[in-house]
Amino acid sequence: MKDNIENLLDELSKKVITASNLETPSLDFTANIMSNINVVAKQSESTIYKPLITKKAWFIIAVIFIAVCAYVLLGNTSESIGWFTNVDFSFVPSFNMASVFSEISFSKTVLYAIVVLAFMLFIQIPLLKKYFDTRISFE
Repeated sequence: MKDNIENLLDELSKKVITASNLETPSLDFTANIMSNINVVAKQSESTIYKPLITKKAWFIIAVIFIAVCAYVLLGNTSESIGWFTNVDFSFVPSFNMASVFSEISFSKTVLYAIVVLAFMLFIQIPLLKKYFDTRISFE
């Protein structure tokens, strides 16, 4: 009985498969899909890069940082600076930084290598950023 049911189901499935037409997409199906994707990508604001901190904010932060550093370093050292006198720096251990680094010496080759590496990094970072910005943009 099971064989008979399986044979009937097999014949029924063969009839259904042969009777159904094979659906094929149109010739420009891929082009239509890609054009719709491009339209959606251009309309979507989730793909637009917006930095958390704008260039104007970075400029203001840099100016404030430079002003504070200049005030601390170039301030009148003969007089005590008002708000620094109230801060207790006893928790900072007192040690001589010169004695810590006095025994370290680098050869000229290592120093040249460090300078060249830093120079190359400062050149490559903007070039790579420009390359990836043009590669990622949808326009």
